[in-house]
Amino acid sequence: MSEFIRGHLYQEGDLIYLKSPKLPKDLELIIPSHYRFAFDSKLLNSEEYFFELVGVKEEGQFLVEATPTIVADLEDLEGHLKKEGEQLYIGKTKVRLGRTKLIHESSFDDQGLEFYLDQEVLSQGHFEDDIFIINALLQKNLITSRGDKFPPPPEFFKESPFDFVLKEMPKNEFSQRREGFRAVLHEDEGYSPSTGEGVLIISLSGRQGDDPSSSGGHFAIGMGEVLEDGRILGETFNFYFEGEKEVLAGNTDLVSYFGHLIQGQQNYRPSYTLYAYGVPPEDLLKVRNEYEQDLHRVRTEEGLKITPGYNCATTSNAHLMKIGIKGSHNNLLVSAGKLRKQIAKLNPLAWKAKGTNKEGLLGKARFISYILKTDLADFMPRPALESFIKNFSNPSRRKKMGIKRVDYVFLSQLPSTRQVGGMSYDSLRDASKIVSFSEERANRLKEVEKAKLVLDDPDSKAEEKEIAEKYLSEVPSWEEDQRIVKEVLETID
Repeated sequence: MSEFIRGHLYQEGDLIYLKSPKLPKDLELIIPSHYRFAFDSKLLNSEEYFFELVGVKEEGQFLVEATPTIVADLEDLEGHLKKEGEQLYIGKTKVRLGRTKLIHESSFDDQGLEFYLDQEVLSQGHFEDDIFIINALLQKNLITSRGDKFPPPPEFFKESPFDFVLKEMPKNEFSQRREGFRAVLHEDEGYSPSTGEGVLIISLSGRQGDDPSSSGGHFAIGMGEVLEDGRILGETFNFYFEGEKEVLAGNTDLVSYFGHLIQGQQNYRPSYTLYAYGVPPEDLLKVRNEYEQDLHRVRTEEGLKITPGYNCATTSNAHLMKIGIKGSHNNLLVSAGKLRKQIAKLNPLAWKAKGTNKEGLLGKARFISYILKTDLADFMPRPALESFIKNFSNPSRRKKMGIKRVDYVFLSQLPSTRQVGGMSYDSLRDASKIVSFSEERANRLKEVEKAKLVLDDPDSKAEEKEIAEKYLSEVPSWEEDQRIVKEVLETID
């Protein structure tokens, strides 16, 4: 019978092992050839990451049945989070927060902890003596197929649920709400999710409030399973380039994806997620296995860059199309009816522009040619999510895709010193405006850092220091910078 084991991965010679303090000895992994590529150098040399494997344990070996899932830590703990004096508890277990990190002057802090206090939570961590060290934290009753603990706002019931999430949710009034909710957008008559049923996950993380370069949002698909208590145990296929958030591209457990104290999406921005029931589990597994090729590439290929033709939205769209799940922009009559894009496809600069990165005049021309011939929902996260919502709202298309129920889950951004984000942009005009602003700001911040280095360097000449001091006196302070960022980003809805 299959079991799940968590730990670190490492290699000795040609052998790959899983090590964990919960195991009496390290387990040698027996990996089928078609999964072997996924156990790449990045996974095997990342001791700070934990992985969960499914398979069968036999005499010191573990027969692997799937590629790894990234988790925040070794163990799960769920229950009521409370504070007695200075001590935190989940249920009767003493707990404390694990490592956090400043990103753009903010981190998971006491405001985030206060948000979770006196709630039922899911957490991942490990024990040090009798204290559980939390490295991921999430509200329990949102990622579930049952219950009404987190109801949608009253406005949800005033019109079609699909219309509400398409027309009203993007507005700052709703996209910046500080309370999460879950709602059923559609459910076939007589249907109810059963234990073990597969769930397709489609998620948009919106814009960050403190970082305009993230205003396009992040798109992810994934798969889950309905547990006996109704909770959804799942993961995203997280197409994510490495950076200061320490995110590693890979299949990522939902608690870690949303709630990791450093990497979790909920720390940085709100997220808007669909859970679609009825897609055969074997189809979801097919997508997972094929998507792993892209995750492996993102982890290991030097110099790989995000482009309009290769990013979190394009890869997800392409893989779902293989199992017949598609957004409205891929409906034949819709795509054929967009005359402007059909004409744009005749432009020779657009023919091989999928991987363009805007470098040089030719690169910029090919970039513009590509986005003019391509539907925004193919490569831009928010239009991609909305395209799936539109198709999921259509009875005949739902039936063709085998979808029997659609849930919508909104996870609010955690309170912190970080400015609240909101919905990401959905137009080329907004994208152009925000990207230009972001690039100018990034250049300014680089110059600020250079000036600070000059002042900190004892070998700097007096004239250099005078120039640096003058420059720093004239640029906006961090507080003023954030005010400007907020003013610009609030125009998105």
